[in-house]
Amino acid sequence: MTVTSPVELVLVVFFTVSGLSLVALTVYLRTYPHGIRGVRSFTALLALTAVWSFAAAAKIVLPTAVERVLVALELPLGVLFVLVFFVFAAQYTGRDWHRRPLFIAYVVVVLMGLVLGILTNPLHHLFWEGIDLSTAVFPHLVHRGLGPLYFLYVFLSYGLYCVAVYALLGIHLRSRYSTESVLLVAFGSALPLFINVVSVLDSAPIPGLDYTPIGLALFGIATTWSIQLDFFDIVPLARDTAVEQSSEGMVILDAERRIRDFNPTASELLPSLASHQNESIERIVENADEWFEDGDGGRTEFAPQTDEDRYLSVQTSAITDGPHHLGWTVVLSDITDQQRRQRHLHLVSRVLRHNMANRINTIMGHAEVLEEYVDERGRPHLQAIDDSAGSIMETSAKLRTIQRIVTSERARERTNISTTVEAIVARYSAKYPAATVTASCPDEVFVRSTVGLQAALENLVENGIEHDPDPSPSVTITVTVDADTVHVTVTDEGPGIPDTERRILEEGETPLQHSSGVGLWLVYCFVEQSGHDLTFELRPEGGSEVSFSLDRALPELS
Repeated sequence: MTVTSPVELVLVVFFTVSGLSLVALTVYLRTYPHGIRGVRSFTALLALTAVWSFAAAAKIVLPTAVERVLVALELPLGVLFVLVFFVFAAQYTGRDWHRRPLFIAYVVVVLMGLVLGILTNPLHHLFWEGIDLSTAVFPHLVHRGLGPLYFLYVFLSYGLYCVAVYALLGIHLRSRYSTESVLLVAFGSALPLFINVVSVLDSAPIPGLDYTPIGLALFGIATTWSIQLDFFDIVPLARDTAVEQSSEGMVILDAERRIRDFNPTASELLPSLASHQNESIERIVENADEWFEDGDGGRTEFAPQTDEDRYLSVQTSAITDGPHHLGWTVVLSDITDQQRRQRHLHLVSRVLRHNMANRINTIMGHAEVLEEYVDERGRPHLQAIDDSAGSIMETSAKLRTIQRIVTSERARERTNISTTVEAIVARYSAKYPAATVTASCPDEVFVRSTVGLQAALENLVENGIEHDPDPSPSVTITVTVDADTVHVTVTDEGPGIPDTERRILEEGETPLQHSSGVGLWLVYCFVEQSGHDLTFELRPEGGSEVSFSLDRALPELS
């Protein structure tokens, strides 16, 4: 066909410029890393809109036979536009609806039905009755008598579009951050569909003409604007990770470790974040490269340069999309109080280990010397001094063991509980000859344990022996094994553990009345670090039963 009117010329130029602009955007987006979620499908969407715009221009200038084919392809182009837009929205928002079997089946059925329906339309006329020449304003081909299948596909496409826009608007409604770029794409994509309604209802000045490419041009403008607003920046992809109200500080770094976003807590913990946005994290944290020595992230601790009295724990996690590395999520936790408590524990430990131990040894040494100068009436007093000093030394040793348990950074290691139980039975049988200390434990049973297993069992055995008024007390250690768990039970025949001390085992917190309370606290700390299911029961036949469980470890293969 020949362009004969100014209107045709204006439309050809408009559609061509629109198509070229969309091609330029498509080429520009291809420079983005493919690992950015949604960028591929959005690139395909822009390429499709460019094809649609060029097709609109081609209908005006190419022969009638070609124009007839392009008019017949208007509906398929609209259906494809909505399908690709839906895929993009699902990818960008992380919903992955496009991967579900139901959607894949929907696409196959819709496209196959569309292709077969249009090819066979001359037989059934369910899409349109024909494609005829209209002379309104300028000669052009239009659909005549739109049929039920045409409107069915239009309504299905509008419905799918609404679902996609719902997903995009969800980001805007959930986020405190600037989301103008998301709104631009959501509403910009609506313009072609709204204008398509005008075309379908044939309410435009030029009857039968497809005005949708005009909307596509406006969509291109909205897209250009959104890209300038960092629509495909890493920040919107990671906003769900950086929870706004979290008590933990959260920082988003890009692949070059530049600061891209952070929540208010992070700004409180590292005040210089705001003044160094888009700069490397190394600018504000010395040796920050140590955070990333493990390629997948890890945990470390540091003291910020701006506040030497504050300690932070850092957990880094890689942000990936498939095989592509996009950046890092950095979680900051204030552990200042924890560090102070640990320093106090170390101070108490040093005092107990050096000062108190030395003074108690001095007392016991002088008490031993006094034995030569004290008659029988004074010996009970000397014995009381010696017993008290020995009890203090024993309690000090237990406290040091508790400290090792609660401050140990050693991971749970494979431990042979069978040999541990055997050693305890031998030791306490020798230490208390009148007592009966027995064990029921299979050979070569291994558990996952930190420090303190032997100390915990020894305290339970000794507690059972010393609190039994019977001159021949009895204590039994029983070890049973399940597929993944080792169950340990210590039973005695004494009066049972007092209520004040039983609460240590049941609740973990109570005032410690005397040294046996410290021993039970040691058991509680060990199980808290290495095991689970710590219980205390009074036996019907008398005595007490303390049980806990440990994770089983398989023996090493020889």
